[in-house]
This record gives sequence, structure tokens and C-alpha cells, in this order.
Amino acid sequence: MRIGIFGGSFNPVHIAHLIVAEHFVEAQGLERCYFVPAFLPPLKRAVEELAPAEHRLAMLERALAGNPRFCIEPCELQRGGISYTVETVHEFRQRFPNAQLLLLVGMDQLLEFRAWHRWEEIVQMAQLCVALRPIPVDQRTVEQELAQLRAHGASVELLQTPLLEVSSSEIRRRLRQGRSVRYLVPESVREYIVAHSLYAAPQHPAP
Repeated sequence: MRIGIFGGSFNPVHIAHLIVAEHFVEAQGLERCYFVPAFLPPLKRAVEELAPAEHRLAMLERALAGNPRFCIEPCELQRGGISYTVETVHEFRQRFPNAQLLLLVGMDQLLEFRAWHRWEEIVQMAQLCVALRPIPVDQRTVEQELAQLRAHGASVELLQTPLLEVSSSEIRRRLRQGRSVRYLVPESVREYIVAHSLYAAPQHPAP
């Protein structure tokens, strides 16, 4: 059994998440891809923009509906506190003791992976699959990081995916500005965001 793990804040989930996950499933022959929403990402720069966990979970449920190979694992939301990937991978290893675990990360995450909490344990339990993203990177730096990880026994594979310039931060910025995010997120997610006034600019009382 081959099980994929796709962690993130999903703040909000958008079409690039879904397209990359679909390529992940197909390229790696996965039986399931588990989306794992973080309660509190340890390295996030914009935690103040993080929507409440219940909203991010509800948006994921709407986005993944209808795809039998996409699942949600809420273990990090249930644990609370800072979400460390090593603890999540440990939980998957206990749940699927005989499965091959594959952890999906982005290129930006690869470059900071050795700053992750107990990263050496992660690479002993799971193969890393790196989704290429349209961000400027120095190829020499990438090769150095790959060499360092492989020197510690990591199995790392680069995953060819469409280079979509869609990000949660850009979607939040557009929503703050009152601009459309139609087609950047699934329609069910867009409707949920509108219904719950998520990511809108704060309303200041009149003087």
C-alpha cells in the first residue's frame, strides 16, 4: 500500500493544491492522498491571517468531495498547538505499519526542510516527493539540499506538476481587496468564504 501525506495550512485550499495532489496520486500510484490541515504551522510567516480551524476543515471537505482517493486526516487539528510533521508521520506509521508513506512538500519547503522539527526522523519514515513550484530558486542550492538530505538516508523524488502561480496568500490578498477569486478556488469553497466573510478586510467603526 502506498499512502500520500499532504500537509499544509490550506488557508484557503485552492485549485493548485488539488491539481498537484492529483498528479501526486497518479505519478506515485497512491491508494489514498491524505490532506492534513495544520492547527498552527510552526514556520508560517502570517499566522495572524490563519482562518479558524473549523473553517479550513469545512473548506477542505467541500473541495475534496467526489474524489475517492482524496481524504482528510484531522489529527493535527485534534492535537492542537504547533503542528509538527514528525508527529503526524509517526501517527501514519502506527496506523499503516506496512504501507509506504510518501510526504508531499513544495520546493520552498524542501529548501527549509532541515529546519523542521526532528526532520531526520521524518526521512527515515517517509519518502519525500517535491512538487515543483514557480518560485525563483538557485539550482545549486537545490542540489546542495538534496545532497544533504540523501546523505542522511532520505529518499527524495522531484514531482513534475503544472507550474501554477496560485497561492493562498494571493487569494487572501484579493479577498481583502474585495476582488474575485472565482476559478482560483473550487466554487463550493468560494461560496463558503463569501457566506462566512472569511479573509475580508477588517471593518473599522466610523469615528
